[in-house]
Amino acid sequence: MNLFVGLAVVVGLLPVLGWIGGRFWFFDLFNHFQLQYAAFLLAVLIFVLCRRAWRQTALVVALLLVPAARVIPCWVVPSEQAGGTALRFASFNVETSNTRYAEAVSWVRETAPDVVFFPEADETWANELRLLSASYPYSVEYAGRGNFGFVFYSKLPILDREIESQGKRRLPCLKVHLQAPAGVMTCYGVHPNPPGGAAHTDERDSYLKAVADDMAQEPGAVVVAGDFNATPWSSAMKPLFVAGLRGTAVSPTWQRGSLVFAIPIDHLLYRGPPGKPLAAKCWKHWVGPDLGSDHRPVVAEIAW
Repeated sequence: MNLFVGLAVVVGLLPVLGWIGGRFWFFDLFNHFQLQYAAFLLAVLIFVLCRRAWRQTALVVALLLVPAARVIPCWVVPSEQAGGTALRFASFNVETSNTRYAEAVSWVRETAPDVVFFPEADETWANELRLLSASYPYSVEYAGRGNFGFVFYSKLPILDREIESQGKRRLPCLKVHLQAPAGVMTCYGVHPNPPGGAAHTDERDSYLKAVADDMAQEPGAVVVAGDFNATPWSSAMKPLFVAGLRGTAVSPTWQRGSLVFAIPIDHLLYRGPPGKPLAAKCWKHWVGPDLGSDHRPVVAEIAW
């Protein structure tokens, strides 16, 4: 029993390190695994409860408070639905080396999102995804940047589009204005640099901060979709949440088959118009199937 309690103490300290030191790139890595911390500590809690070890139980409960406090709010569902018709948004990092093109196309047809964003789509993926063009008359392709290319399809008319370059690496960020039933809305497609050392983490953080600053100026509703290379608990996400965006997922989307490394880094964030950010509601959210990528697709139904 002492071994399990000792491991619980070690695991319980990791989310605390991320919480208090998350602005330093190395400690921010500890922020990503809140689900693993909570699951392990919950298992130890059940074990010590069964052993009637009350002091150890109190210790494990205290250690569980930090990851529980960070995970549980992500599962809170609004009690009231927004008026209007919900739009279905999807994002799927296809992984450039993935060749299961037909499965991805079939999944989109079955899921029938109104808007779908594909990070990491290269020229081959762009060619294969054109099979969707009959159902999606509006599109943007930017498939010439290796792992940082993308394809965007929409059933809603695209009023204008802009591919902004963010960060020192000048990585692309898609910004489009769509004519939605409730009025003009803005949709961003993002895919920043993955964290891996101080320089790459700073690159990711500056990219997401630039997106947050830009979307704060938008007069209407906003959706930000893509592979953020950051979980909801990462310090990199704070500027987006401060700007009024809310997340829709905590279920792992990357390395989903791994108990140790599976984390949610693909998101569909949303916000109502400035002054009424809570006017937007997520009616439903889910993670899609294995389509050959190391990421799973995410889908959300959002209404304003």
